[in-house]
Amino acid sequence: MPLAANQLPSSANYRIQVGDMVDVFVLEDNTFNGTFIIRSSGDIIMPKVGRVGVQGLSLSEAEARIKQTLQANQLKLATVIVDPGTRGETEAGGLTLRMSGEIAHSGRVTIRPLGDAPVSAYQAVIDSGGFKPFANKKKAYILRNSPAGVTRINVNFDAVETGKADDPTVIEGDCIVVPKKTFGL
Repeated sequence: MPLAANQLPSSANYRIQVGDMVDVFVLEDNTFNGTFIIRSSGDIIMPKVGRVGVQGLSLSEAEARIKQTLQANQLKLATVIVDPGTRGETEAGGLTLRMSGEIAHSGRVTIRPLGDAPVSAYQAVIDSGGFKPFANKKKAYILRNSPAGVTRINVNFDAVETGKADDPTVIEGDCIVVPKKTFGL
């Protein structure tokens, strides 16, 4: 079942995605330990091991994959722990989102929460530099990955700005899309 706009993912349904960071611990040899970012190719690069594909895996599946790789090439026995360590937080303490379309700074951005409050879609756009002049703020949407697939959450930023609609909460990995206005159609 798709996540509601204000739900946070639980560790039970967490799947590793590009841009996430994971902590890897190998109990038998700490030279393999480290914090790794999932590269655009869907893998991590571990010292003395090389590339290990982990995108789309659960934490336990990633542990099994890394264990298998280590036992095939490096260790007779490997006990591997994978933790989402810094998921949702960067060193500066923020939420990593992707922005697309008529937003001043598109691409991957880090948004810092205001106190303990969750980050809203409008806050994320404003913190990313705001809307471009031809942004269609009424037809914006959030794309959210979940185990059930991609969920689209429609957002009318015009209504949010005037207080006529709620500003949905965004979570780690969401993509906010603001299309361009179409004229003459």
